[in-house]
Amino acid sequence: MSVLLTLTSCAIVAAVSLSSTAMMAVAVAQEDENEQIIEKGLETQFADGQVLIRALDGFDCHYTVVGENEIHVKTTAGSMIYRREQVGEAFRLYLDQISDADALIADIRSFEVDYQRNVQAYTYDHIKKNLTKDMTVVEDTVLEDDTLVLTINVE
Repeated sequence: MSVLLTLTSCAIVAAVSLSSTAMMAVAVAQEDENEQIIEKGLETQFADGQVLIRALDGFDCHYTVVGENEIHVKTTAGSMIYRREQVGEAFRLYLDQISDADALIADIRSFEVDYQRNVQAYTYDHIKKNLTKDMTVVEDTVLEDDTLVLTINVE
């Protein structure tokens, strides 16, 4: 028996994850004279703080890890805070001091793409490392959109 595992391209996932709500929130925060953090925050898909930090490491930004549930990020486009109530739940994004709304939206999208890429790579490595003796990789394919397809034979 063969099992087909598909790890969807991070670009596809990120393209749909940043909704118009995020863009609207940037506009609202900008109207509030760039001083007020949006109280409610924006939902993100970032549930793993270490993977989020790895994504931030790849960008020209400064960040401070306040604890495992809060990370402050400053870019040339503005500053934001990723915060969650407890480990295991997704971080929420709070915007502050926006100097360039379009660039900040682009930064947020870039963070999402890199985060998803890191999750995809972690999942791929985890699957390959945890194959049992009766499992073998028959085919390992990367599609044009960077989707990973693993075909695993289970005996």
